[in-house]
Amino acid sequence: MSSAREVKSLLPGTNCRKCGTTCMGFAVRLLSGKAALEECPELEKAEYVAKRLKLRQILAERLAQTPTNFVIHEERCTGCGNCVDACPANVAMSVEVSGGKGGESKELVLKVEDGVVKVLNVKACRRFEEDSSEGRACNVCVESCPYRAIEFV
Repeated sequence: MSSAREVKSLLPGTNCRKCGTTCMGFAVRLLSGKAALEECPELEKAEYVAKRLKLRQILAERLAQTPTNFVIHEERCTGCGNCVDACPANVAMSVEVSGGKGGESKELVLKVEDGVVKVLNVKACRRFEEDSSEGRACNVCVESCPYRAIEFV
């Protein structure tokens, strides 16, 4: 997943504010979906064609994410199952979770399938429970992954 710094490095860097903010502010807005590339008139210049294409690729990947911003980088995942075992919602749902396989319940958040972790039911994730006392604080799956294959963006 791309960071605001990476996106900023692909912008013209003039801080012209034609988009309403600085290049860093625009990068953050792009990643959060609150701005579109077309709002930066400087990017339309011929000298930025390659950077504009790379930005389009980054933003397309961003749009492909789940609406909850729960991202699994499959290229980094080894299928170790640490996240599956550690997930409080998984453990509360099924005793079959141990070993990283996640059992067969459709209520589980995560499960290892075909050697990588998959999201089964993100709505069961404690991070997204509206009435949760933990709220957005739950980060156990991210912290348990030795390969940094899971993140919330």
